[in-house]
Amino acid sequence: MSLKAGILSARSYLTILIGFLIGFAIVLWVERQMPARVETTDGIVLSKSFPPLPQSRDLTFDEAVWARIAWQYFVNNSQANGLVNAEADKPWLSLWSTGSYLLATIAAYQLQIIPAAEFDDRITSALDSLGELPLQAEGLPAAFYHADTLQPVVSPDQSGGSAIDMGRLLMPLQILLWRYPQHAVEVNQLLAKWRLAALLQSSGPQGASLPLNRWVIRTDDPRGSYGYRLYAGSVLRLINAAAGLAVTQPPDGLKMVEIDGYAVPDEGLRTPWGKQPSLVSMPYLLGGLEQGFDARSGEIAWRLMQILQQRTGMPEDKDTINTDYAEQAPDFASALPGSQPLPLQDQNARASDRLTARALTSTRSAFAWYALFRNKWSEALRQQMLPMIEPGKGWKAGFNADGSVNPAIDADTNAMVLESLSYIAHGQLLCLGCLAPAADSPQQGATPE
Repeated sequence: MSLKAGILSARSYLTILIGFLIGFAIVLWVERQMPARVETTDGIVLSKSFPPLPQSRDLTFDEAVWARIAWQYFVNNSQANGLVNAEADKPWLSLWSTGSYLLATIAAYQLQIIPAAEFDDRITSALDSLGELPLQAEGLPAAFYHADTLQPVVSPDQSGGSAIDMGRLLMPLQILLWRYPQHAVEVNQLLAKWRLAALLQSSGPQGASLPLNRWVIRTDDPRGSYGYRLYAGSVLRLINAAAGLAVTQPPDGLKMVEIDGYAVPDEGLRTPWGKQPSLVSMPYLLGGLEQGFDARSGEIAWRLMQILQQRTGMPEDKDTINTDYAEQAPDFASALPGSQPLPLQDQNARASDRLTARALTSTRSAFAWYALFRNKWSEALRQQMLPMIEPGKGWKAGFNADGSVNPAIDADTNAMVLESLSYIAHGQLLCLGCLAPAADSPQQGATPE
């Protein structure tokens, strides 16, 4: 057989081989473009450049107005049952968004936007409604509910609950127990209805006589990254005696990625194309606003800020590393009353659109960066968000990757604006000694006249 005939007869095998080699070359090229990943057991300590934390000060007139704009979202989207929509004019909520609402209410009270009577009424109504939520088989709330009927939302993306979201909700409940004892009985009655221990499961002995429990995080939990575990773990570790061991045991080790000379946790954002490098800032910012930084969370937030500052004004190929990602809620179009299911092609397209539709420069993070690290960069970033004001409705989400405005108005954004402004005036929300004795007495925080 001639060489030409041999090649023709083997052309199908050659095609497969060439395709494999091309695919392998592409994989190698992509991997070389990614930042180097390392796994470390070393602790994260404060760098010498870590700045002094800013002192509390009175809000300016503009800041007082901005706080009231944020609170207007919750006025507009309050349900008769005492809870609030997660998105403007869309009657659904989650444990996470409900935690945001309770924290926003606490911040609004501290800033004297609402009087004591309204604060107590809103907190009592919300706690009562939370106590009426239908529970899952394990005795815990579901992840999502209809805001008006309080019935669980059936979602193919996430049918169960979320330990991370529960941690978000437990944060304001802990603040209420410590700072507002008039609601302590209501909080304790609510917690007694939930089997919080079901968030933990035994994994057997870990090479020692002490049995170590591990924190249950479903593999598809949208907030299962290191940053969110660190944020929620500070509250979830108080569930019972074993919880502290469970929540402080990283399931896969701490993986770091080096970007622009700074080693930060590799959050590994899941996408339809696999995991892409991503830096999630929100859990570290929330931790600073609500609990105050520890050395680990503070240093990580500081490194993230250094990366952001270096990349400001340098857009070329810098958006391949996402620094302001917030997980999208599942699409509830087919579950909300009166809505029609999306065509299959639209459902498939939605997953790939999430990356380009996200707000890479968000209103909430701009306010938080300024509150926690006040410098010229964070001040300019916050000023850049002023076009996000929607009069009479609240603050919009921020800017998309292409520079267009993300018009979404939601509870998380407006709650974080209020938390940031409260931090400026009073410090962290969960504090034993940095807040005024009562919101009824004169406090820091300007009020418009």
